[in-house]
Amino acid sequence: MTRYTVFVDTNILVSGVFFDGPEAKLLDSRRFRLITAEVCRRELETVATRKADAFGVSDEGGREMVGGALVDIDVVPEEEYEDRYDEAVKVVGEGNDAKVLAAVLAVEPDYFVTGDGDFHAEEVEKNVDVTETTELLESL
Repeated sequence: MTRYTVFVDTNILVSGVFFDGPEAKLLDSRRFRLITAEVCRRELETVATRKADAFGVSDEGGREMVGGALVDIDVVPEEEYEDRYDEAVKVVGEGNDAKVLAAVLAVEPDYFVTGDGDFHAEEVEKNVDVTETTELLESL
């Protein structure tokens, strides 16, 4: 069986860590090699701390859930994708989206799973297969 490389965006991580559903199934699957960027890890930790009460966990509980979820996900350090940032800015503008896209471009995964509509643009899809979680799970 082929083990596909799947890059997961922050919104997929948040949904998969704190809620049941397809994102949780994806994060629990051993069928894929999951990858994310350092910027996504930081965003996940920020969201987990800021919204811990809304997620029904303590700040510490949120941090533990994040740490547990990231054990099986390769986190690409920023220095491995920073040289693709200018290229990504031309597609999605400056900021964290550009850092995420830079990481995707550097990693060249089989699939880029995101719920962020900015990444479902034709210019992004020229470089990588952008998909949503349910679509990926159903197709494979």
